[in-house]
Amino acid sequence: MPLAKCKRMIFFSLLVMIWPLLMISIVAATDDLLEYQNIFVQENILIGANQTIGKLLVANGTAVVAGVVKEGIIVVDGNVIIQSGAVVHGRVIVIGGEATIQQGTTVKEKPWVIRPQGQPLVPLAVGAFFLFSSFFFILLPLVFWLSGHLVKKAAWYPLLKEQFLAIQRRWPGIYIAVSLGISAFMLTSFAMIAWKTIFRKNTELFDNIFIWLVRYFASPNTDKVMMFITDVGFGKSYGVILVLAFFLLTYYRRWREMAGLGICLAGGGMLNFWLKYLFQRGRPELLPIVQATGYSFPSGHVIASMCFYGMAAFLIIRTISSWRGRLAVMTFTGILIVLIASSRVYLGVHYPTDVAAGFAAGSMWVAFCVSLLMWWEKKGI
Repeated sequence: MPLAKCKRMIFFSLLVMIWPLLMISIVAATDDLLEYQNIFVQENILIGANQTIGKLLVANGTAVVAGVVKEGIIVVDGNVIIQSGAVVHGRVIVIGGEATIQQGTTVKEKPWVIRPQGQPLVPLAVGAFFLFSSFFFILLPLVFWLSGHLVKKAAWYPLLKEQFLAIQRRWPGIYIAVSLGISAFMLTSFAMIAWKTIFRKNTELFDNIFIWLVRYFASPNTDKVMMFITDVGFGKSYGVILVLAFFLLTYYRRWREMAGLGICLAGGGMLNFWLKYLFQRGRPELLPIVQATGYSFPSGHVIASMCFYGMAAFLIIRTISSWRGRLAVMTFTGILIVLIASSRVYLGVHYPTDVAAGFAAGSMWVAFCVSLLMWWEKKGI
């Protein structure tokens, strides 16, 4: 392929990749909206008369409010006392407690109160969260499997398949364009997460609540399991699996795929380094189990696992003709990466938004490397 075309292709790809970051930098430099702190505690708290906050969430404690709350109050297994002169703009929700509103307050909406039922409601809420999460991971692959089965049985499926093959024959590079589009979309998602987390700082409440939920049923045995999972994400176990993957690609002489995987891993490592250096977010201080060095945003373990296991899943799926087999590989890979990400939050070394940013950045780079590999194959490079 002529060198000039290669240069144009690389320039266009880089332009598609960096424009969201340029836009977020411009908006960050010009935005002057005032943001208020969101607070989550598991103890008694006083919001002073001269204090203004965003959201307030309290578990197992009493909230005394004398200042201004812009976005509402939620208290679980505790009480709220809104003193004279306080202003609450959002809804006041008390689950398993009492709400006391003194004269001279300004409460925009009528409080919603569920009084104590004889047992704490926090364990039930946390248990429901984990039950829903487990059900989601079981239900989602089942929905995909049933949908694929029903689509293949439909009378219009052969016609749709033939039309798709015709499009593929007419535009053989459509997969490259789709992969680049996914890459640009995920980069945009990363920029949005970075904007809300680093520049606007309005994800602190979500981060702290999620860490608390994940750590609520912690135990020494669970700690050991999570440390093993995080090692699979980026540690000794990860290194063994990585060496085995490159050995198999060498044995079967899959040189292009080995180069694509190598570029994906190297680029993911550089991406992680520069993004951490750019945002410089500190590690969480809530419930840490292990110590980690360096900055927190985005999660390097998630980027590494996305780049390796995501790219490996793509290489494996290409060798499988059955859609059920492909779905099984995708499901296993997705669950593994989610478990690795959850282990980082559980161990207290990353915020959930670090993990979300790692997903976005890692999948962005994987999609770009997939499009690069398919372009190499199409051009015979």
